[in-house]
Amino acid sequence: MNTNPRILPTLDCLDMGVTMSGISISRSPRPEYRLSFRLQMRNKSHHSIRLIGRKWVLRERGGKTRIIEAANVFNQQPVLTPEAVFCYGGSQCFSTPPTGVEISLFGSDSRNRPFITPPYSFPRGSFSLPW
Repeated sequence: MNTNPRILPTLDCLDMGVTMSGISISRSPRPEYRLSFRLQMRNKSHHSIRLIGRKWVLRERGGKTRIIEAANVFNQQPVLTPEAVFCYGGSQCFSTPPTGVEISLFGSDSRNRPFITPPYSFPRGSFSLPW
């Protein structure tokens, strides 16, 4: 997928929200921080849209940033009619404590024109550790 914004137009068609389940840490020789969440997306446009991919920007303590792009949206390509809601629960793993998470979604509108949504940033308070 090409996410160059000059090639792929931005379409602000989703209201997104996140509920955080928290951060857990594995007690292995190389600790892993797992951020668990539930995302909710509502199509606020007047047209149906199909979600076909996603782009994560994951930031960690110490300045490390990972960008992950993948086809499908949580193993699906949902079609959202106006006002329809799509929800997903999942997690992301980090090698150091997370400091920021953004998600953008790729899709196509009812005329098969591709788009990318503006990035949705998880709230800053989502990254407090449980201890």
